[in-house]
Amino acid sequence: FPVTICLTAADIGVTVQGYDGDLAAIAALAGSSGVLKKTGTNTWALDTGTFVEAETATTFTAQQVFGNSALTDASTIAWDVSTKQVATFTFVSSNCTMGAPTNMVNGGFYALAVIQNAGSNTLTWNSVFKWASGSAPTLSTAAGAKDYFTFRSDGTNLYEQGRALGVA
Repeated sequence: FPVTICLTAADIGVTVQGYDGDLAAIAALAGSSGVLKKTGTNTWALDTGTFVEAETATTFTAQQVFGNSALTDASTIAWDVSTKQVATFTFVSSNCTMGAPTNMVNGGFYALAVIQNAGSNTLTWNSVFKWASGSAPTLSTAAGAKDYFTFRSDGTNLYEQGRALGVA
């Protein structure tokens, strides 16, 4: 039997800046385990599902994915890997430079797809990209060609872990 207790910030003696609704179910959750999730405008519920905890092995029974995010075409392409761990860049204009990604984490894995528009565009890579062969690859040049890259970061550089060029 679900129980909802609605409290204002004043009821529990705290100040919540920038919050426009009531805090709910907090007092009833003392000693409970789970995550408090917002379920409506002014309602909250305790989710007692399985959660990832630091330094604890977790077995997932369903697929876990990072959403793919589009990078914006520009003369120098910006890639914030904290919000776009898996990204796609599609040429709109012509030749571009891939800027140094921001917010890399030591041990982080990042993936990038590069897609040609009409074809024959080139990409100059920032020096933080380190290639297995010692030099940046030549992109596929056919219209609509797709090249895929995976990298591991040391927090400063991105080291190529794999590539698939000209994937149809």
